[in-house]
This record gives sequence, structure tokens and C-alpha cells, in this order.
Amino acid sequence: MNRDLLPVFLGLLLAGCAPVEVFNTDTPPEYVVTRRADFYAQGPAQTAPPHKVEKDTPVSVFKKDSGFAYVKLPDERKGYLEWDALRLAPPVAAGVPFDPIMVDEIVEVPLPDFQVVPDELPKKLHKR
Repeated sequence: MNRDLLPVFLGLLLAGCAPVEVFNTDTPPEYVVTRRADFYAQGPAQTAPPHKVEKDTPVSVFKKDSGFAYVKLPDERKGYLEWDALRLAPPVAAGVPFDPIMVDEIVEVPLPDFQVVPDELPKKLHKR
């Protein structure tokens, strides 16, 4: 191999490697599973058949590497899911504080009686 091409070859080789992305373990980002996905407890190369994780399951992501994410499920199991099977979870809606003053201002309106025909209805629409 030509020694002049060695740096170019090494640069191309390193550029093709997927970066490992590590998230904060104290507050890992929340993701949601977008489809029924395979869950690998021992890693993507495990010999046993993978477990299944249902769609819309929330997971905490700790690391992204080579197309897989190291996650923690709601039942505290940790393992790997395909990165393509995840999307960022929607933000949690802020809670509305209870205000007793607002509750006192609610006016109860009786439901209308649908058996009675209003006077302003034309005669041709009345039931006979």
C-alpha cells in the first residue's frame, strides 16, 4: 500500500464509524417506542430470542451506539432496543393548580328538554 494514501485511508475509516452518544445517567432523556420492537437483554448479538416491547412504551435512554440504544424499561429491566424504534417523548404538560375560587364561580346550567318543541320553530318542522 502506498504510504502517502495511509492518512487518507485512516481518515475515511474513522469517519465511517458511528459515534457513541452517552446521556446523563441521573436524568436520562425519555423516549417512546414507535412500534413493537425487539428487546435484547444481553446485547444485540445475544443468542436467545429477544423479548418484545410494545408500542408507546416509555423508556429512559442511557447510551446510543451503532444503531442501538441502551435503555431502561418501566419495569426496571435494562437492555438494548433499535434506535430507529424510538422517538423523543412529548413534554409533560404542566399541572393546573387547584383554585377553590374558580370552583365557586361555576354556574350549573340545566340540560335542555329535547321533548319540548321551541316556539320559534316553524310549524312545518313540528311532529304531528
